[in-house]
Amino acid sequence: MATKATVVNADNTASSTTIMQFNPTSQLPIKLAGNHNFRTWKAQVSMLMHEPNLFGHLDGTIAAPPTTLTENNEFTPNLAYTNWFHQDQLVQNAILASVEPTLVSTVAIDKTANKAWESLHTFFANKSHTRIISLQD
Repeated sequence: MATKATVVNADNTASSTTIMQFNPTSQLPIKLAGNHNFRTWKAQVSMLMHEPNLFGHLDGTIAAPPTTLTENNEFTPNLAYTNWFHQDQLVQNAILASVEPTLVSTVAIDKTANKAWESLHTFFANKSHTRIISLQD
């Protein structure tokens, strides 16, 4: 039988069943304000997510497990999914808290942290790259 997950701050040591929560005020001081600071903001979020091995929630490599398990023809809730969902929501909340209020709607409608990450990339990454090239010219 699976054990229940514990919630800890992101500066504590994590185990495989630990759900990390973040303090965006201190851990994500740079707010995404648009394409002019997208690269800096992305680096900040990426570094925060790499240390506790949560970057997979952003790039999609930590996929959602099945929502239910089947045993003896009975469906039971999958605790691994519940833990994944709670962690994913905390990662998405960190993203949401690290963008300017005018950009919140860009990520608030997304169901997962990965979708929010992709939305921001779609919206700002190409514009940021175009801006860099135009500045170089």
